[in-house]
Amino acid sequence: MPRGTNDNDQQFRAIITGHLKTRLMDAWRDSTDTFERLPDGTWAPAPYDENMADGSTPVAWEDVADPMDPKPDRTGCALVTLEDAEDHHRVLLVKGVTSFRVGMPGISMPGGTTPFFVPFLSHYARSDIIVIMSQKVVIESVQIRGAAPYLGMSATPDGQQVPLYSTNPDIVMRWLCDGWRCRYNQLRSRRTKWDRKSQTAVPLNGRPDMRSDRQVRLECSWFAAIPAMVLQSPNRIENTDWWSANKRRKTLKKKHRNPGMMPRFKKRRDDLYFVCWHNKGANANYRRLNRHHGEVVITGQNPGAYRLDGQPCRYSIHIRVRVSQPIRDYTSVGVNWTKRTLVFVNDPLPIQREASRSIVGLDRGCKHTLATSDGRFIDLPKHRLERIDREIRRRQKSQAHRINMSGKDVREYVRQPSRTYRKVQREINGLYAKAHRIIDDWQHKTTSMLVKRYDLIVLEDLNLQGMSRKAKAKNAPGRPSVFLPNGQAAKRGLNRSLRSAALGGIADKLEYKTRLADDSLLMLVNPAYTSQTCSECGHCERNNRESQAEFHCKKCGIRMNADLNAAQNILDRGWRQLSGSDGAGHATMTQDVHPAYRGADAAIGACGTSAS
Repeated sequence: MPRGTNDNDQQFRAIITGHLKTRLMDAWRDSTDTFERLPDGTWAPAPYDENMADGSTPVAWEDVADPMDPKPDRTGCALVTLEDAEDHHRVLLVKGVTSFRVGMPGISMPGGTTPFFVPFLSHYARSDIIVIMSQKVVIESVQIRGAAPYLGMSATPDGQQVPLYSTNPDIVMRWLCDGWRCRYNQLRSRRTKWDRKSQTAVPLNGRPDMRSDRQVRLECSWFAAIPAMVLQSPNRIENTDWWSANKRRKTLKKKHRNPGMMPRFKKRRDDLYFVCWHNKGANANYRRLNRHHGEVVITGQNPGAYRLDGQPCRYSIHIRVRVSQPIRDYTSVGVNWTKRTLVFVNDPLPIQREASRSIVGLDRGCKHTLATSDGRFIDLPKHRLERIDREIRRRQKSQAHRINMSGKDVREYVRQPSRTYRKVQREINGLYAKAHRIIDDWQHKTTSMLVKRYDLIVLEDLNLQGMSRKAKAKNAPGRPSVFLPNGQAAKRGLNRSLRSAALGGIADKLEYKTRLADDSLLMLVNPAYTSQTCSECGHCERNNRESQAEFHCKKCGIRMNADLNAAQNILDRGWRQLSGSDGAGHATMTQDVHPAYRGADAAIGACGTSAS
């Protein structure tokens, strides 16, 4: 069994092509809505043809919207190209079947490399969120040029309504953020929820706001001078947020996981934020000033009725930013005024790599963040994170001391905290953000290195939410109000380690980077008993794991690090799945995980097959 490299290119390509064909034909056989594209461009029904399925080879797989529907279904379809022995191509449209599109390792063969794609299981079914990448920069200063923006009508102490203008950058930026949040909530109020009592769909807040952008400009004075590209952005963003949450909840329910809450309204205590469309240069234009600085210019116009004497109607907001790399083409900018950051929303750059014909298995854990099947440990910079954690704990202790000395309840004190309390709380928030940036930076660098180095990356499909769940309470027999020890105190430390390691981010970044990179694939396998199975002889026993770091096989006697042993088992399971020799079904290449693959039966089957 090869580990780390693959010397037989012909066998490797034949295995992957055969696996793709099997998955495709199963989807075609199970689907009732399959069509074939005719030479004139129209579509005709295509029932399952066994002769065509056996004599053709899939050469491309792509997720597309339904071309025959004027209002395409959001779930999409699979567009598949088949090639027969005479090099004739036939295009099939399989409805109701979607997948992530991932480039498979290209094998250098006579005649070149053939591109083909396979269905792929992501750790989180949030492709619409993962695909949207960006470039984040820091805002250094803001200037208002031209006219003073009209902020709306303001009431004087005697009750009169007077127009309000300002050239203060902080006031203007807060005005844009508040206006964007208000319009977002107006659109969100149109959504409905299911009322169990009346058994009908009712609006979220009882009063849906059906006004258009033009109507709110006329009826709400604070919207009158907001740039059109800012006022229009909540329409699409709110719609994307709503349906993404519905899709995520549906996926999590299929996996028998907690779907979470439905999206809610934006709150005032949230970060001050707004989005402005770029729209091919219509607004939010970026201009480079020097090597490390640039500015984004957002333009707007005051209504003619509220134009100040001696001033023009138009105003411009110049946001000076600090950049570290060239800004790529973008579709919009997102401004977080609370954190003083600006995001250029654009597509990520694919990782430039060459086919290495090497594969690797990765084991994620708390002691060692990543253990590879070729005998390496890749860890987070724990000394830096531990130092930050000590600083956070020290400040939290001083905060608790201030609350105790005040003699007030925690909730009462937080409503009107002291100036020192607010200052220290900002320091704590800054330290938390710094730790998150360190983890995110390490994950990006590590995952990029892995994608460049390996053609196939095999990762365990961990249920991180279930692993970090609280232990169930144990009631004493006959005494409902008395609880027995359930191990929650010991599990609290494990849960903290799992959250601090941020293991889910590794799978997210590997997913989209392998999808964008040429000749790269990420595969998820069932993690059951990978830490108790010997990677040499296949013997599976609980006592093989003597400690967290030590693995000692009771059958063949081999001793090795437990994480390295698990990484080799993960690689073996991925290889057996590709070759079709793994009867227990350790890995899956479909988007939805069957409940049996996460239950006890699958775990027992995995252990039995490994030992056989």
